[in-house]
Amino acid sequence: MEYKYKAFISYRHIEPDMQAAEKLQKLLEAYKPPKSLGVKKENWRIFRDVSELQSSSDLSEIIKNAIESSEYLIVICSPQYTESKWCLQELTRFRELHDNKNTNIITLLVNGDPRESFPEELTYAEVTTTNEKGEEVTVKVDVEPLAANIVADNIKDSMKKLNTEYLRIAAPLLGCDFNDLYQREKRREAAKRRRIFGGVSGILSLISIISVASAVTINGKNKQIQKQNDQIKEQNVEIENKNSELLVENAGHLAVESENLYKESSLIPAIKKAVAALPSEGEEKPVLPEAEYALSRELGMFRHTQMVPQLSLKHDCAVEQLSFMGGGKSVVSKDATGVYFWDAETGKLIKKLSAADSEFASTSGSNELTAYFDVNLDKTGTYFHNASSPSRITYENSSIFNKIYTNYIHSVEEDEQGTGGDVYIANSDKSIWRVDGATGEIKWKSPKPDNAYHCYSFIVGDEYVLRMYNDKRELVSGKAIMGDNIFLEIIDRETGKEVDTVKLDFNNKAASLYLDFEIKAVRDGVVYAAFDSGILAAYEIKDHALKLINSVELNYPVAAGINTNYLQFFNDEPVTAACSVMAFDLTTNISRYDKDMKEKKWTASIPVNYQNKGKMFLMPAKTTGYEHDVLAVTTNRTVSFVDYENGKLIKSIPIDGEIIDASFSQNGLVMFTLDSGEEYAISFKSLITGKESDRSAYRVQTMTTKISLCSYSLGKYVTAENYSNTAYIQYPKMNSSYKDIDAGEFMYDRNVLAVSDDGTKAAVISTYYPNGEYNSGSQLTDHLFIYDTANGSCTEVTELNGGRALSAAFVGSDKLIVNAYKGTSTEDGIMIINTADGKVTDVKDAPGTMRGSSQLIPAEGGAYYLADTNRNLVFVSSDGSFKSWAQKKENSILMDKEIVDELCAVSGSKAAMLAKLSDDDEEKTALIVHDFSSGQYTKLEFNAESDTSPDIQRIFWQNDTTVGVLFSDRTVGLFDAEKGPRKATVSLNGTSQEPVSVAAVGDDKFAVLCRDSHLYEMNAEGFTGRSCRLDFENDYDNDIYESDSTSAALFETKPSADSSRVYAVWDKSQAWLLDTSRFTVRYRIDDFAAAPAKADTVFISDDGQNKAGFFPIYTTQQLLSAAKDYLTALSEA
Repeated sequence: MEYKYKAFISYRHIEPDMQAAEKLQKLLEAYKPPKSLGVKKENWRIFRDVSELQSSSDLSEIIKNAIESSEYLIVICSPQYTESKWCLQELTRFRELHDNKNTNIITLLVNGDPRESFPEELTYAEVTTTNEKGEEVTVKVDVEPLAANIVADNIKDSMKKLNTEYLRIAAPLLGCDFNDLYQREKRREAAKRRRIFGGVSGILSLISIISVASAVTINGKNKQIQKQNDQIKEQNVEIENKNSELLVENAGHLAVESENLYKESSLIPAIKKAVAALPSEGEEKPVLPEAEYALSRELGMFRHTQMVPQLSLKHDCAVEQLSFMGGGKSVVSKDATGVYFWDAETGKLIKKLSAADSEFASTSGSNELTAYFDVNLDKTGTYFHNASSPSRITYENSSIFNKIYTNYIHSVEEDEQGTGGDVYIANSDKSIWRVDGATGEIKWKSPKPDNAYHCYSFIVGDEYVLRMYNDKRELVSGKAIMGDNIFLEIIDRETGKEVDTVKLDFNNKAASLYLDFEIKAVRDGVVYAAFDSGILAAYEIKDHALKLINSVELNYPVAAGINTNYLQFFNDEPVTAACSVMAFDLTTNISRYDKDMKEKKWTASIPVNYQNKGKMFLMPAKTTGYEHDVLAVTTNRTVSFVDYENGKLIKSIPIDGEIIDASFSQNGLVMFTLDSGEEYAISFKSLITGKESDRSAYRVQTMTTKISLCSYSLGKYVTAENYSNTAYIQYPKMNSSYKDIDAGEFMYDRNVLAVSDDGTKAAVISTYYPNGEYNSGSQLTDHLFIYDTANGSCTEVTELNGGRALSAAFVGSDKLIVNAYKGTSTEDGIMIINTADGKVTDVKDAPGTMRGSSQLIPAEGGAYYLADTNRNLVFVSSDGSFKSWAQKKENSILMDKEIVDELCAVSGSKAAMLAKLSDDDEEKTALIVHDFSSGQYTKLEFNAESDTSPDIQRIFWQNDTTVGVLFSDRTVGLFDAEKGPRKATVSLNGTSQEPVSVAAVGDDKFAVLCRDSHLYEMNAEGFTGRSCRLDFENDYDNDIYESDSTSAALFETKPSADSSRVYAVWDKSQAWLLDTSRFTVRYRIDDFAAAPAKADTVFISDDGQNKAGFFPIYTTQQLLSAAKDYLTALSEA
């Protein structure tokens, strides 16, 4: 079989994996084996996704094809590789093509322990053998993958090692032995050095001879030298152009890598890649809009509020545990070297408690600290509120929750309790310390008992700390050995003093470190122990010994499964969770007992795996509104509710993602954060209304980083990724570049209707909600303001109080034309507002829109609008006069002509439209250009009356003299607006999908928007070959996919202050700043409202968060400065 690629490099888009993949590709493709090897190397082509793909490519299909077209698979191994489902899919697909064997798979170890870095499939081989019965069977045999190894202390040293280690990979590609290849390479290098050294004297002699010859002939070669100089200049120009192309290509690759990292929630590496793609100050490197786009998204430059890491907490190695503690005053974390205490406000390290500290030293050779974080699951007092207007509810449909409400955020109130109490730490000897969670100061220490030979793990309960140990027995020689007795020491949580020490005499494994029981709790003088035999027993403490009170079966769902058990107390009653895992059968039995554990009240079987982060919490009936108390149960994949009175399973909800952190409130809330970074809250009350439509959840936050550890407290989050030595404190923060428009207290539904061309004035509407509340009797009033961007003031147009402004357009910055309802009037009107004093002048007799949604289109000296239910076009001047295209027929309510299907477009004093014209009592439909200055019109060369003519779907102005028309036959016609003939017919066959709309992007180019959410650049000759994708924040918001030409009016382009850039706008609320020189997106602006044509600002209206304001259009250096400041604050610069 002929392969397109010699090898496919499968790697994770993080460092050092990416850098290793890039360098390895270059080394292999450039490698030339020694001639003495006798192997001829063809020109190898190595597939690495970033070097082969563009950002708009269909990645999944191309990668699949590349794997199938590759002879070898090179796996860049690291602990992070095994976490990526995409990487593992690549490996699985290649193995499927090779009979599920590891033939032709080569590995390069770049980071981490080999046991954690190699995918499981590469660590074994299937071997056919004969069993004791003489039968052929296939067994798995452990193997150690043969790998090139470049693991080093830093990336620089790793890349240095790769300069020789790549030969281990080249050898199997060449079909030769590595040692043979390596020795031949060494001999080739030695021979090369000898040739260089031996040739030095000859070169010097040759230089002398050439010098003499040149001196003789130099006068005769001036013209030849001049010619050569000219050729050199041309070559230098070519080299400069080539270098520029290479710089662009490299920057493009970095931008793509940045986008991929961002999609994988690797925020900090993504920002670093985007920064590397752009030129720093003074650096001669081209500016790629793709890189600006990536960096602006990652930094949230066009978001008024951004949820990103604000403080970094650097550890010596990978973070294993973390939580807010001390009531949220600190963050406490643990890695293999110790326990850290951080200030939650500043991120500064308060103290580190290390296993190497003399205070925590142990008698054993090695020492390790174990930490227990005392965190209460009860987050009663945690509230959320709707950030949008009181009357606005926004949700997404969900197969799991039915509805997900999206505009709710944390409302940190005074009664919200901060997270966490104190920390309990034990060393390897099991000496125990209680440490203040806020300061790291030691409160008490309980040393290992003098008579203890070996201590088992310690348990922190509600009242006591429990420590179990074997006693010791001293021999005649003085040497201590393990005794025959096991004791349970009961320590007061508050004082650290020993309360009692109890002898345990029920272990069946005497003189062994293995125990067949586990102490679960000590409460009110009763010890609870669970046994391997499946029994839970309660013992009374009496005279330092135990007396059996009662025992019960733990009731595991599957006796032969992997069984674990858990015990909690609610209202002094024991509740057990007995969990069984048997193949794919995951079941947990929750059982409730009376206080004396003599009677089992009920057992509820739940299809969950409680072993995985299982938690239980009791919600009282008086606060949930349910008839009984409710037991909430969460695991890493489920949320369940059980009737605490009778054990009936009320609801078990599977979660799409892994729950990293979960907490509860007594009023029925379950709050949890997923590994995707999304935080949700579920209200139990929504599940008991009896209506399936009420079942819902609230999405509170979405973080842009991956998380495997998370804790919340007082509006902040602390998170860490798997295997990362950096934790981040995250919280929402206002963008310092964003300027908010404050319309006053209790003002909601703010919206920017229009902006003056110079960007100094904006027309803003808002609705007043009395006391910020909404109910059926609320008297809501609409208000119009003139906002001054220079001083941030809002001047109310009081004459329109209680009315409603529908649309607006500025004429200069001193006049505002408004279409509005006045007071309680049911008829809209056109008004002129003086922006200096807010005075309103009615435009008398101007036709009304008669539908309440027509847009005012600004033009020189005035504005256009569609009137008379969109059948008429009117131009109104800033002096209060107007011109109406159509007139009412005498003694009739009908118009003498009308616009068909709202198909019209304006430019200067002219309007192109599809019109029904009255001519000698006969109506005819025609495509015309009407001149409002002369009152005359020109028919364009198109027969609108013919049944064979295509339908008109969109009309636009290509330039001042050319009208463009999108037809239903997938063509665009370009017409001479002055005289009417068709200048060109452009086929849209270069587009991949159904056209939705079309708009001009320059004087001689236009863009076609298709259902694949791509813009295709066209000119009079056809498709130019350039296209770009219009991305949304998420695919859920992208309704272009579902649109067709009936939605053509939703797409438009608007000018910007830079003539080489235009805004592409969809549905008046989503915009992309398009760089027309490269035909690619520079910036995306969500919640777009308006943009001035002559100022570098853009306005947004975010109804969901009740925000309206504006951002600057950032320069490249502003972006880089923002990135530098951000990375510096995180100690990542």
